[in-house]
Amino acid sequence: MKRLRLLCITAALTTTLFSSTVFAAGAAQSAQNLLDVDKAIDMAIENSYSLKKLDLSISQLKNNYVDSQRNAAGYDDQLTSLEKLSSTIKNDSLKLNLINSQKLSLIQGRDFIQLEYKYAIFQYTNIKQASENELKAGVYKLYSGLVSLKEGLDVEQQNFNNVEDQYKKAQFQLQLGLVSKADVKTSEASYLAEKAKLNQYQRQYDAYTKQLNQLLGVDINTRYTGFTKDNLATSTSSKSYDDYVKDALANRIKIKNDNEMIDTKKMEFYSVRGVYNSDKSPQYEVANYPVEAAKNKLETDKIDISIEINNLYNDLQVKVKKLEPAKKDYDSMKKTYDKASQSYNLGLISKIDFDKAAVGLKAKEIALKSIQRDIWLAQTNLNYASDIGADGSTLASANN
Repeated sequence: MKRLRLLCITAALTTTLFSSTVFAAGAAQSAQNLLDVDKAIDMAIENSYSLKKLDLSISQLKNNYVDSQRNAAGYDDQLTSLEKLSSTIKNDSLKLNLINSQKLSLIQGRDFIQLEYKYAIFQYTNIKQASENELKAGVYKLYSGLVSLKEGLDVEQQNFNNVEDQYKKAQFQLQLGLVSKADVKTSEASYLAEKAKLNQYQRQYDAYTKQLNQLLGVDINTRYTGFTKDNLATSTSSKSYDDYVKDALANRIKIKNDNEMIDTKKMEFYSVRGVYNSDKSPQYEVANYPVEAAKNKLETDKIDISIEINNLYNDLQVKVKKLEPAKKDYDSMKKTYDKASQSYNLGLISKIDFDKAAVGLKAKEIALKSIQRDIWLAQTNLNYASDIGADGSTLASANN
């Protein structure tokens, strides 16, 4: 009888001292610093050094283009003089070749420079658009990762609290002679393992936070208490792989730049052909080579983009396939939680056991949401890739 009373007292103390409240709603936070993904994107674009550098390059190119237009009049005067001179020369191929060489040099100085500046403005203006998309994609990726890590961290914190409660309970029971030292050691090992896991989650969360802050151009140590919205996939596009490829080949900045380059090189070629119209002349062949090279680049880029779309499309399908099993896991755990809740209300299980079920349900919910975020992000990346693209840094570095 005395031992029975001791056990009852122990149970009461355990419930009072070592139970924890799981996922309490409505807890006020004294210093709210919510992270809004849309505002974060605006901030990243505003503070981007690479975008400012592109703006500066575009401005300089525009100034150079205006200067080249001003200089064109001087070339026109010289070309007019050469035309008059060539009309007076008869049957002297050496002199005519020399005059044609001078003509071509003047045409290149007048037209080619303007064409190159005009193309560069077109090219870098497009690259800026792709760079903005690249920034957006980077923010979305880090934002989604942070939301998932924060949820995982919160659950792990509750999991740790439960294990810590059990460890303290074991220590208390040891004092009462209800458990052995070996039992306490086992509980301590679980406690230390869970503490290490919690620290790992915290380090990952801190690392993601610093990466995002760096991308936004704010103090790297800025901390956030929560997030204004969650990007969860509710459905995916019904477009086929072929549709994505078709859109990408019509919309991508890389393709537009390639087509513009072909047109630019063709115009340069036509200028040369106006002076050297024989396809056997070296000047004709040299001028035609950049046109063919530009066409080859276009075909190569089409292949690369098709491969990129294929990889992104397959990645989306893989993530979508994970959704249904995750839903089933959540539904199964929900049943377990409902049963534990009923048992706890009837006094059949302890608060610690009920907390375990609550943490388990929350973990399954987080896993489900994480997959939905991955699907949303994969769909977003595919949408970018089939539109103007999000490869601004690659395009910029390729042209520096």
